[in-house]
Amino acid sequence: MTEVIRTNGLKIGYKGMALFPEINVSMMQGDLVALAGPNGAGKTTLFKTLSASLKPVSGEVQVFGKPLPSYSPSERASLFSLVLTEKPDDLFLKVADIVAAGRYPHLGLLARLHKDDERIIAESLHTIGITHLAHRSFISLSDGEKQKVMIAKALVQDTPIIFMDEPAAFLDYPSKIELMALMLMLTRDKGKTILFSSHDLDLLLRYSDTMWVVAHNRPLVSGAPKNLINDGIIDTYFPPIKAKEQFFWMNR
Repeated sequence: MTEVIRTNGLKIGYKGMALFPEINVSMMQGDLVALAGPNGAGKTTLFKTLSASLKPVSGEVQVFGKPLPSYSPSERASLFSLVLTEKPDDLFLKVADIVAAGRYPHLGLLARLHKDDERIIAESLHTIGITHLAHRSFISLSDGEKQKVMIAKALVQDTPIIFMDEPAAFLDYPSKIELMALMLMLTRDKGKTILFSSHDLDLLLRYSDTMWVVAHNRPLVSGAPKNLINDGIIDTYFPPIKAKEQFFWMNR
């Protein structure tokens, strides 16, 4: 298995102030890693640091064995794609136009789509299951459909790593399950490595390969969901949650 991301003595934060102790974690190709923690614990800061949008306080991030700063901005655009909670609000944007925007890092100065680009866009729409929405206006879609569009946009960017910040936010429960199944398909069938955050602990425990758990002034803890429960980490970091009862309910 190929190691995709590794952090060495990484501290994240702002103005030289670290949010929590150093982080030493790794992600392998095809991993579905969930980032869990309360608001303000540093999840978004970690996303920004791993994608080079924010410099670390100290330590380093390695991507495919190379220090992250050694990649140029254009090279980083071929490594990472982002799915954020913010969505386009242009009334006239069509689904196909939004998805096509994911190809821009691969286009020339004239930003013209070629046959290969159109093929990749069509394949991505098909893979995500939204070909029938291609000519719909984005604003007319349901929240679940909008999230699929943003994932299709990330997919056409054709990056090995996808970061998703709260992808299940504002979705009803059936849509959340469908989203998780889609993310599993991308890691298992397409070999993508996905790091996503969520407040929905039930989904994280059910579907992720690995969880990264953070909390205010606590170290980031990484492990398989079952191990984190058995070791008492979930109870410690999420005291209101009866994690063991939830785990047994999920597996009965």
